[in-house]
Amino acid sequence: MLTVYITTPGTKIFKEGGVLKVKKDGDTYHTIFPFRTEQVVAFGGVEISASAMNVLLRHGIHTVFLHKNGHYNGKLVCPYDHNVLLRRMQYKMLDDHERCLEFCRSIARSKLRNQFVMMQRISRFQKRNLKRQVLQMKEIISKLDSAGDIASLRGFEGAGARVYFSVFGQGFTEPQGFTKRVRRPPTDPVNAVLSFLYTVLFNRVAGAVEREGLDPYVGVFHAIGYGAQALALDLMEEFRTIIVDTLVFSLFNLKIISKNDFRTLSEIETEYEDILPSEQTQIPDVIKDRMGAFSRGSEDLFQEYEIADNDDTSLGDDGHGQGSVRGYPVLLTQPALKKVIEQFERKLETTFTCPFENTRITYRKAITNQVRRYIGFLRSESPNYQGLVMR
Repeated sequence: MLTVYITTPGTKIFKEGGVLKVKKDGDTYHTIFPFRTEQVVAFGGVEISASAMNVLLRHGIHTVFLHKNGHYNGKLVCPYDHNVLLRRMQYKMLDDHERCLEFCRSIARSKLRNQFVMMQRISRFQKRNLKRQVLQMKEIISKLDSAGDIASLRGFEGAGARVYFSVFGQGFTEPQGFTKRVRRPPTDPVNAVLSFLYTVLFNRVAGAVEREGLDPYVGVFHAIGYGAQALALDLMEEFRTIIVDTLVFSLFNLKIISKNDFRTLSEIETEYEDILPSEQTQIPDVIKDRMGAFSRGSEDLFQEYEIADNDDTSLGDDGHGQGSVRGYPVLLTQPALKKVIEQFERKLETTFTCPFENTRITYRKAITNQVRRYIGFLRSESPNYQGLVMR
C-alpha cells in the first residue's frame, strides 16, 4: 500500500471515474488509485473536492493535512473498524498501575537502548571520543528496573535524551550547526529535518493505531491531555532513532541535502510545481549507509567503556527539546522537502531481520507489527510489551 505526498501549493484533487486526479492549472500531475493507497499527506495550499473526500473516506485512506512548513494541522477521520472491546481494555488498563508501569518501562528501555546503540555507532564510525557519555547512558538504562513510578521513568528518559542529543551533532562527517535539540522553532538544518520527520513518523504510527481499532488518545507513557494522541506518541518512541535519526545522519553525511536546501521563515518562499522528484540515480543510497542499518551482527550492546579523562560533557546540557527559542525558524525548501520525503519512504521499504520472529520485514510492516504487539499485551497474550531495539 502506498503513501502519496502532495506538496505543491495550488494543486487540487478531483474524482475522475474510479481514481483521484491531482491537478494544477488543468494539468494532471499525479493519479491516486484508492485500492492501493494507504495514506495521503496534503501540505498547505492543496485543495480536495467534496467528491474526492468521499472517496478517501469510503476507502478508509488515512488523510493528513500539514501546514506548508510541515506542521500537523489535522486529518480526515475515516470509518475504521473501532473495536469497542479492545478500547475498553485500553481504558481499564489505566487503572492498573503495575501494568502501566511495566509498559512505560518497556517504552523507555527500548528508546534509550536504541539511542545507546546510535551513540556507539557515532563513536565508532565518526571516530569520536564518547566514552563518558556512553557510560552515562548505560548507567541511566540500568536504573530503569528500579523506577517505582511512571514519573521516574519519564525523568530517566529525559536524562538519557539530554546525553544523547549532547553528542548527536558529532554523528555528522561535517559540522552542521547542531548543538542541541530545538523543536519550537527549529533554528538549524538538522533540527528542521528532525522535527519534520518526527511529524511524518507520528502520522504513520497514528494511522496504524487507528487501523487496528485502538483509541490513539489513550496512552500511558505520554500523559493523556486534550487533543494529544498519547498512544501514537508512546508507540513511536522506539522508532525515532531506528527510522528518523539514522535517516537524518544519512541525508547529511551522503550530501543528499545541504545548507542550500534550507531557508528561514523571513525569506521569500518559492512555489514548485512537481509533486515528487524524478528518480535520480546519482544520489547516494541512504540504505547502504552503515550508520543507518538496523543490525550490526552479534556485538554486545553493553560492552564495557572506560571514562576518558579529557571528556567533561555532563547531563546538564538540555538536549531533550526547547519550548521557545529566539531567532528565525529554519525550514526545508520545497525541493528539499520532496527529497526528504522520498528517502523516508525508501527507508520504510527497507528490510531488516526482526529479532522477534527472526524473519525479514520492512520498517513499514514493523510499525504495524508493534501496534499489534501492544494489542497482544492488552489482551494478556504476552506478559509485557516488547519494544524494537537496534543491534
